[in-house]
Amino acid sequence: MIAINLRQLTLFINIDKIFSSGTNVNWSDLKEREYFENTLAVLDRHGIKPFAKLNPEQLSQERIDDSHDIIILMNQRVIDEAKEIVELPPSILNWEITDIGEGHRVDDNSRESYEEEIYQEIIQKVDNLVKVSR
Repeated sequence: MIAINLRQLTLFINIDKIFSSGTNVNWSDLKEREYFENTLAVLDRHGIKPFAKLNPEQLSQERIDDSHDIIILMNQRVIDEAKEIVELPPSILNWEITDIGEGHRVDDNSRESYEEEIYQEIIQKVDNLVKVSR
């Protein structure tokens, strides 16, 4: 698992609501808690922690089936994991964000810089999504 924890971040965007779920939510796992806390620390550094959930939610078929305009998964690994637990609609978006522990983001000493890179990538993709949606 990883620091910013893209496996805990599947976005469901409805016209005026954003929901998130994870493909690997094991709240009894101390590492999972650490990764979630790291994610909250990133959000706190950017002043948006008050908008975050206090606990991650497991991805479920019910959450997929609820009416959503857009379903976003962070990368192919997350899509593959999601397919093991739910049936995904063909209209999902893959943001292809390299997670910590994958690709070029494997140096344990660079965790915080990787978190910031990932945060900025997500922000840019959200900005682009909003531009396209207008």
